[in-house]
Amino acid sequence: MKKILISDYDGTFYQNDIDIKKNIDKVNEFRTLGNLFVLATGRSYVDLLEQTNKYKIPYDYLILNHGSLLLSKDLEIIKVFTLDEDLVDSILEDVNNNKYIYDIVLIDIFNKGINNTLNIVKIMLKIYNYDKALEVKNYIDENYINIKSYLIRDEDHYLVEVVSIKASKSFMIEKIVTKEKIEKNNIYTIGDGINDIDMIRDYNGYRVKKSCSKLYSITSKVVFSVNDLISRVSK
Repeated sequence: MKKILISDYDGTFYQNDIDIKKNIDKVNEFRTLGNLFVLATGRSYVDLLEQTNKYKIPYDYLILNHGSLLLSKDLEIIKVFTLDEDLVDSILEDVNNNKYIYDIVLIDIFNKGINNTLNIVKIMLKIYNYDKALEVKNYIDENYINIKSYLIRDEDHYLVEVVSIKASKSFMIEKIVTKEKIEKNNIYTIGDGINDIDMIRDYNGYRVKKSCSKLYSITSKVVFSVNDLISRVSK
């Protein structure tokens, strides 16, 4: 029976350059057997494309922007959740006056850094100070409905990323497995972060050893890497 593995990217599929090469080799073996591999990430299409091109990562579907966008390997748009234009305008009006936010990036399906508020799937706010970033996140959560926000460490700064309340890796997985007619006991997920909670809870989830503390109560199944998991589920 056909199996499917859905993996988060940062901190899971990619931990270091040595590990990712092992993961790619195992994914290629896994797909050769007729199975499917999906990357599910908070990254935008533009940001993930840099990685897939750099490392030549094979995949059958992409779940992007914390579950806001589902693409086939041929870049067919299968499902997308955009933010209401008035909502985007309102958030921008608020954050434009915050001196601690040094960059505001609007992301649509295939583009990053666009100049209009139509068809936005994610708002990315860049802040250097953690406490100020947390203040921004809390303000957005308290003052806006129909959104989810994530606070992410990125090199020397922090990102507050805002997406639709409907965004969900788990929902997008449901779309894939229904389309591919895959039985639930042949679905495997793996991740390390807060935005992986729903898919790990709903679909036979594993976590890598270095995971956020909230995943500890979601699954007791721990592996070192994606290639370790593939070795287990391919038996």
